[in-house]
Amino acid sequence: DFVWKRAANRYLTITPEQGTVRKGEKLDITMVYRPITEHKLKQFKLALQIISGPTYNFASTGVARKPGVSFSFNTYNFGPCFVMKQPMSKKVILEIVNHDNTPVTIESDFVRQPHLDLQLSPGLMLMPAEGKSPERVQIPIIFTPREISQYKEVITFDVNGIHKINVEITGEGIPLKLELDTPESQFIDFGIVKVMGDIQKATALINHSKKPITLRLLDGTASEELKKHYLSFSPETEFTLKPKESMPIQIRYKPEIR
Repeated sequence: DFVWKRAANRYLTITPEQGTVRKGEKLDITMVYRPITEHKLKQFKLALQIISGPTYNFASTGVARKPGVSFSFNTYNFGPCFVMKQPMSKKVILEIVNHDNTPVTIESDFVRQPHLDLQLSPGLMLMPAEGKSPERVQIPIIFTPREISQYKEVITFDVNGIHKINVEITGEGIPLKLELDTPESQFIDFGIVKVMGDIQKATALINHSKKPITLRLLDGTASEELKKHYLSFSPETEFTLKPKESMPIQIRYKPEIR
Protein backbone atom coordinates (compact mmCIF):
# COMPACT_ATOMS: atom_id res chain seq x y z
CA ASP A 1 0.00 0.00 0.00
CA PHE A 2 1.15 3.56 -0.70
CA VAL A 3 -0.03 7.16 -0.36
CA TRP A 4 1.31 10.49 -1.64
CA LYS A 5 1.90 13.28 0.86
CA ARG A 6 2.13 16.86 -0.39
CA ALA A 7 0.93 20.40 0.12
CA ALA A 8 -2.10 21.60 -1.80
CA ASN A 9 -1.41 22.81 -5.35
CA ARG A 10 -4.28 23.31 -7.78
CA TYR A 11 -2.00 23.03 -10.81
CA LEU A 12 -0.42 19.69 -9.88
CA THR A 13 -2.28 16.38 -9.91
CA ILE A 14 -1.11 12.86 -9.15
CA THR A 15 -3.04 9.82 -10.31
CA PRO A 16 -3.56 7.68 -8.31
CA GLU A 17 -2.73 9.42 -5.05
CA GLN A 18 -3.03 6.19 -3.10
CA GLY A 19 -3.43 2.51 -3.86
CA THR A 20 -2.09 -1.00 -3.58
CA VAL A 21 0.52 -2.76 -5.69
CA ARG A 22 0.53 -6.51 -5.26
CA LYS A 23 3.65 -8.59 -5.41
CA GLY A 24 4.91 -8.97 -8.99
CA GLU A 25 2.57 -6.23 -10.30
CA LYS A 26 3.43 -2.88 -11.82
CA LEU A 27 1.54 0.42 -11.45
CA ASP A 28 2.07 3.59 -13.48
CA ILE A 29 1.66 6.87 -11.61
CA THR A 30 0.94 10.01 -13.64
CA MET A 31 1.97 13.46 -12.44
CA VAL A 32 0.50 16.39 -14.39
CA TYR A 33 1.45 20.06 -14.07
CA ARG A 34 -1.27 22.09 -15.77
CA PRO A 35 -1.22 25.80 -14.86
CA ILE A 36 -3.83 28.11 -16.36
CA THR A 37 -1.82 31.29 -15.74
CA GLU A 38 1.85 32.19 -15.63
CA HIS A 39 3.26 30.22 -12.70
CA LYS A 40 6.48 28.89 -11.16
CA LEU A 41 6.75 25.54 -9.43
CA LYS A 42 10.01 25.68 -7.47
CA GLN A 43 11.28 22.66 -5.55
CA PHE A 44 7.74 21.58 -4.71
CA LYS A 45 8.08 18.77 -2.16
CA LEU A 46 6.27 15.45 -2.53
CA ALA A 47 6.61 12.28 -0.50
CA LEU A 48 5.65 8.76 -1.53
CA GLN A 49 4.98 6.91 1.66
CA ILE A 50 4.93 3.13 1.63
CA ILE A 51 2.65 1.93 4.39
CA SER A 52 4.79 0.14 7.01
CA GLY A 53 7.81 0.90 4.79
CA PRO A 54 10.15 3.61 3.59
CA THR A 55 9.26 7.11 2.39
CA TYR A 56 10.61 8.48 -0.91
CA ASN A 57 11.01 12.23 -1.20
CA PHE A 58 10.75 14.17 -4.48
CA ALA A 59 11.07 17.82 -5.52
CA SER A 60 9.24 19.10 -8.60
CA THR A 61 10.15 22.19 -10.57
CA GLY A 62 8.35 23.80 -13.48
CA VAL A 63 7.68 27.13 -15.13
CA ALA A 64 4.56 28.12 -17.03
CA ARG A 65 4.49 31.19 -19.26
CA LYS A 66 2.36 32.51 -22.03
CA PRO A 67 3.44 31.57 -25.57
CA GLY A 68 5.56 34.32 -27.13
CA VAL A 69 3.12 35.27 -29.87
CA SER A 70 1.81 38.71 -30.77
CA PHE A 71 -1.39 39.73 -32.57
CA SER A 72 -1.47 42.89 -34.68
CA PHE A 73 -4.75 43.82 -32.97
CA ASN A 74 -7.22 42.47 -30.39
CA THR A 75 -10.16 44.63 -31.47
CA TYR A 76 -11.15 45.89 -34.89
CA ASN A 77 -14.10 48.06 -35.93
CA PHE A 78 -15.09 47.97 -39.60
CA GLY A 79 -17.31 50.97 -38.94
CA PRO A 80 -20.37 51.78 -41.09
CA CYS A 81 -20.61 49.65 -44.26
CA PHE A 82 -23.27 49.90 -46.95
CA VAL A 83 -25.81 47.09 -47.23
CA MET A 84 -26.41 46.53 -50.94
CA LYS A 85 -28.49 44.13 -53.03
CA GLN A 86 -25.18 42.74 -54.22
CA PRO A 87 -23.32 42.28 -50.90
CA MET A 88 -20.08 44.23 -50.58
CA SER A 89 -17.29 42.91 -48.36
CA LYS A 90 -14.52 44.63 -46.43
CA LYS A 91 -11.34 42.85 -45.40
CA VAL A 92 -8.73 43.32 -42.70
CA ILE A 93 -5.52 41.34 -42.21
CA LEU A 94 -4.70 39.97 -38.75
CA GLU A 95 -0.98 39.29 -38.43
CA ILE A 96 0.27 36.77 -35.87
CA VAL A 97 4.00 36.61 -35.09
CA ASN A 98 5.88 33.87 -33.22
CA HIS A 99 8.61 35.42 -31.03
CA ASP A 100 9.01 32.20 -29.04
CA ASN A 101 11.93 29.76 -29.19
CA THR A 102 9.55 26.85 -29.76
CA PRO A 103 6.90 26.13 -32.42
CA VAL A 104 3.37 27.34 -31.72
CA THR A 105 0.08 26.11 -33.14
CA ILE A 106 -2.78 28.49 -33.92
CA GLU A 107 -6.35 27.20 -34.08
CA SER A 108 -9.86 28.56 -33.73
CA ASP A 109 -13.30 26.99 -33.37
CA PHE A 110 -14.98 30.06 -34.90
CA VAL A 111 -17.80 29.04 -37.24
CA ARG A 112 -18.20 31.08 -40.42
CA GLN A 113 -21.17 33.45 -40.30
CA PRO A 114 -23.03 35.05 -43.24
CA HIS A 115 -21.57 38.41 -42.17
CA LEU A 116 -18.11 37.32 -40.97
CA ASP A 117 -15.50 34.91 -42.30
CA LEU A 118 -12.18 33.93 -40.74
CA GLN A 119 -9.79 32.47 -43.33
CA LEU A 120 -7.56 30.43 -41.02
CA SER A 121 -5.91 27.29 -42.39
CA PRO A 122 -6.42 24.22 -40.16
CA GLY A 123 -3.38 22.90 -38.31
CA LEU A 124 -1.46 26.17 -38.63
CA MET A 125 2.00 26.06 -37.02
CA LEU A 126 4.54 28.87 -36.71
CA MET A 127 8.13 27.77 -36.30
CA PRO A 128 10.60 29.48 -33.89
CA ALA A 129 12.74 32.37 -35.10
CA GLU A 130 16.11 30.64 -34.46
CA GLY A 131 18.21 33.77 -34.95
CA LYS A 132 16.35 35.05 -38.01
CA SER A 133 13.23 37.12 -38.51
CA PRO A 134 10.31 35.70 -36.52
CA GLU A 135 7.83 33.66 -38.53
CA ARG A 136 4.49 35.32 -39.10
CA VAL A 137 1.18 34.59 -40.76
CA GLN A 138 -1.45 36.91 -42.23
CA ILE A 139 -5.04 35.88 -41.65
CA PRO A 140 -7.86 37.62 -43.60
CA ILE A 141 -11.02 38.53 -41.71
CA ILE A 142 -13.87 39.43 -44.07
CA PHE A 143 -16.93 41.45 -43.02
CA THR A 144 -20.04 41.37 -45.24
CA PRO A 145 -23.04 43.11 -43.63
CA ARG A 146 -26.36 41.87 -44.98
CA GLU A 147 -28.78 43.72 -42.70
CA ILE A 148 -29.18 47.24 -41.31
CA SER A 149 -27.79 46.38 -37.91
CA GLN A 150 -24.93 46.62 -35.44
CA TYR A 151 -22.58 43.60 -35.51
CA LYS A 152 -20.29 42.22 -32.82
CA GLU A 153 -18.41 38.92 -32.79
CA VAL A 154 -15.59 37.52 -30.66
CA ILE A 155 -13.10 35.20 -32.39
CA THR A 156 -11.20 32.99 -29.94
CA PHE A 157 -7.77 31.74 -30.99
CA ASP A 158 -6.25 28.72 -29.26
CA VAL A 159 -2.46 28.87 -28.99
CA ASN A 160 -0.77 25.50 -28.37
CA GLY A 161 -4.08 24.14 -27.15
CA ILE A 162 -3.71 25.83 -23.75
CA HIS A 163 -3.68 29.62 -24.19
CA LYS A 164 -6.69 31.50 -25.55
CA ILE A 165 -6.62 34.96 -27.15
CA ASN A 166 -9.83 36.81 -28.03
CA VAL A 167 -10.20 39.20 -30.97
CA GLU A 168 -13.34 41.34 -30.98
CA ILE A 169 -14.79 42.35 -34.36
CA THR A 170 -17.47 45.03 -34.67
CA GLY A 171 -19.16 46.80 -37.55
CA GLU A 172 -22.43 48.30 -38.73
CA GLY A 173 -24.65 47.71 -41.72
CA ILE A 174 -26.15 50.98 -43.01
CA PRO A 175 -28.35 51.96 -45.97
CA LEU A 176 -26.98 53.95 -48.89
CA LYS A 177 -28.98 57.19 -49.03
CA LEU A 178 -28.09 59.23 -52.10
CA GLU A 179 -30.90 61.52 -53.20
CA LEU A 180 -31.68 64.45 -55.48
CA ASP A 181 -32.29 67.78 -53.79
CA THR A 182 -35.96 67.74 -54.85
CA PRO A 183 -38.24 64.95 -56.15
CA GLU A 184 -39.08 67.14 -59.16
CA SER A 185 -35.45 66.90 -60.31
CA GLN A 186 -36.10 63.35 -61.50
CA PHE A 187 -37.79 64.85 -64.57
CA ILE A 188 -36.08 67.57 -66.62
CA ASP A 189 -38.04 69.49 -69.25
CA PHE A 190 -35.93 71.62 -71.59
CA GLY A 191 -39.00 72.87 -73.44
CA ILE A 192 -38.61 74.00 -77.07
CA VAL A 193 -34.97 74.57 -78.02
CA LYS A 194 -33.71 75.94 -81.36
CA VAL A 195 -31.10 74.05 -83.38
CA MET A 196 -27.63 74.96 -82.02
CA GLY A 197 -29.34 76.38 -78.97
CA ASP A 198 -27.72 75.68 -75.60
CA ILE A 199 -29.85 75.09 -72.52
CA GLN A 200 -28.59 73.94 -69.11
CA LYS A 201 -30.55 72.74 -66.13
CA ALA A 202 -29.18 72.30 -62.62
CA THR A 203 -29.94 69.91 -59.80
CA ALA A 204 -27.91 68.46 -56.93
CA LEU A 205 -27.10 65.11 -55.34
CA ILE A 206 -27.10 64.93 -51.53
CA ASN A 207 -25.50 62.25 -49.39
CA HIS A 208 -27.83 61.41 -46.48
CA SER A 209 -25.75 58.36 -45.48
CA LYS A 210 -23.55 57.96 -42.39
CA LYS A 211 -20.34 57.60 -44.42
CA PRO A 212 -18.82 59.13 -47.58
CA ILE A 213 -19.93 57.93 -51.00
CA THR A 214 -17.59 57.85 -53.99
CA LEU A 215 -19.40 57.80 -57.33
CA ARG A 216 -19.32 58.74 -60.97
CA LEU A 217 -22.18 59.78 -63.24
CA LEU A 218 -22.71 57.46 -66.19
CA ASP A 219 -25.02 57.24 -69.17
CA GLY A 220 -27.55 54.67 -68.04
CA THR A 221 -28.10 53.45 -71.61
CA ALA A 222 -25.76 50.88 -73.10
CA SER A 223 -25.57 52.65 -76.47
CA GLU A 224 -24.94 56.20 -75.16
CA GLU A 225 -28.36 57.44 -76.20
CA LEU A 226 -27.82 60.71 -74.34
CA LYS A 227 -24.96 61.77 -76.63
CA LYS A 228 -26.95 60.77 -79.71
CA HIS A 229 -29.62 63.18 -78.54
CA TYR A 230 -27.11 65.94 -77.78
CA LEU A 231 -27.42 65.62 -74.01
CA SER A 232 -24.45 65.84 -71.67
CA PHE A 233 -23.88 66.23 -67.95
CA SER A 234 -21.20 67.28 -65.50
CA PRO A 235 -19.22 66.45 -63.52
CA GLU A 236 -17.94 63.59 -65.65
CA THR A 237 -15.14 62.54 -63.30
CA GLU A 238 -15.37 60.53 -60.09
CA PHE A 239 -16.15 62.50 -56.94
CA THR A 240 -16.77 61.86 -53.24
CA LEU A 241 -19.62 63.18 -51.13
CA LYS A 242 -19.19 63.36 -47.39
CA PRO A 243 -22.26 62.84 -45.15
CA LYS A 244 -24.76 65.69 -45.65
CA GLU A 245 -22.63 67.11 -48.48
CA SER A 246 -24.16 67.96 -51.88
CA MET A 247 -22.79 68.13 -55.42
CA PRO A 248 -24.31 70.40 -58.14
CA ILE A 249 -25.21 68.50 -61.30
CA GLN A 250 -25.43 70.29 -64.64
CA ILE A 251 -27.45 68.77 -67.49
CA ARG A 252 -26.95 70.35 -70.91
CA TYR A 253 -29.02 70.12 -74.09
CA LYS A 254 -27.43 71.45 -77.30
CA PRO A 255 -29.23 70.07 -80.37
CA GLU A 256 -27.33 70.27 -83.65
CA ILE A 257 -30.24 69.13 -85.84
CA ARG A 258 -34.00 69.04 -85.49
